[in-house]
Amino acid sequence: MSMPLTFRPASDCPERARRIAAALIAGGLASMEEHDPGGLVLTCGPEGLTLTARGTDQPLSLYLDFVRGPQGYRLAHAGQAREDLIRALGRLPKGSTVIDASTGLGRDALVLAARGYRVIALERHPILAALLSDALQRAAGHPALEPALARLDFRQADAGEWLAENDTLFDAAVFDPMFPPRSKDAAVKKEMQVLQRLLGATPDPDAPATLAALRRHVRRRVVVKRPLHAPHVGDQTPAHELRGRSTRFDIYLPV
Repeated sequence: MSMPLTFRPASDCPERARRIAAALIAGGLASMEEHDPGGLVLTCGPEGLTLTARGTDQPLSLYLDFVRGPQGYRLAHAGQAREDLIRALGRLPKGSTVIDASTGLGRDALVLAARGYRVIALERHPILAALLSDALQRAAGHPALEPALARLDFRQADAGEWLAENDTLFDAAVFDPMFPPRSKDAAVKKEMQVLQRLLGATPDPDAPATLAALRRHVRRRVVVKRPLHAPHVGDQTPAHELRGRSTRFDIYLPV
């Protein structure tokens, strides 16, 4: 980001969310002052943190909620639902350790944890990590999610740097690198439009290096989540592919 986000807390902004925003302000990533009237703003109401994009024809906002809505339903039924991501991991026993190298909106990481895996979830972008941290803290008060949250270890970290400093061998890895949208993808979901504003035109230019690092840190496989017709990551050819309606899972074996 070229300049800090404007932070606008309402009077009923929870103290939990204020602490998260305070860390961003201390790091120069957010400010109580107005810096970019047409840019992104981080607001806080009684439900926590929301990232809003200004200067658009229609309101665009990103708010993470793991309790209600589609994601709450997905987590509530994670034990029974037929998830392509789980299929792509193969016959991975419950209790296995999986690293999610690009947690993003956190949805896949929580589904993996709900299915009984121990998950190390990494997200390098500090603003997205702040939204995730706020959502996870809110979810912690719901008994139905406690078992999954107990198996999830979320950290703000760059996967490539973190792997270089750790010699841990994981059972499997999942990786969902973001790439610039194709020109005809103008109707992407609102939350993805906000993400594109936040992350920029080339959000994961080091995806090939991250994939190579992951392949050196797994026992079984690395699953890369891609749009159905997107190219493979770098020049690395997957051993297998699992295709869904709009998503493809490229399966790489360890190096």
